[in-house]
Amino acid sequence: MTKTWILVADRARARLLAIGSSEKALNEVACFTNPDGRAPGRHATTERAPRVNESVGPARHAIEPHTSLREKSEDHFAHTLIDALERGHHEHQFDQLILVAPAHFLGVMHDCLDKPLRACVVDEIRHDLTALPLAEIYPRLPHRLLAPGISP
Repeated sequence: MTKTWILVADRARARLLAIGSSEKALNEVACFTNPDGRAPGRHATTERAPRVNESVGPARHAIEPHTSLREKSEDHFAHTLIDALERGHHEHQFDQLILVAPAHFLGVMHDCLDKPLRACVVDEIRHDLTALPLAEIYPRLPHRLLAPGISP
């Protein structure tokens, strides 16, 4: 029987689910939170120093850092989630993986995936389902992958 894990995540929280033995049963394997994921300040920077003004001739402009605190927080959280998935894969706790996250955060997670783990990903859903109860998540999953013993 194929064992499937489902990662339902956004930049602030994630739930790692496993398909249970009974039909339509999802079991929560782990729950993760990123307190900085909901922090305001989209443009908060990683530096405490004020912006640098560069002056060449009469024109002036500010030089902003390339990475915001929010982006660094998202990246760190994505690495935390991928590390947990790699441990589970290494321990043979799942054979296939479904990723459920908003499109932007899926992209952040893709940057962290190694080749063996990427091969386990059988589907992706580009929606934020983190706030839904387990009973409401199941109907939104790809049913062709959820049938016991059927692999893609």
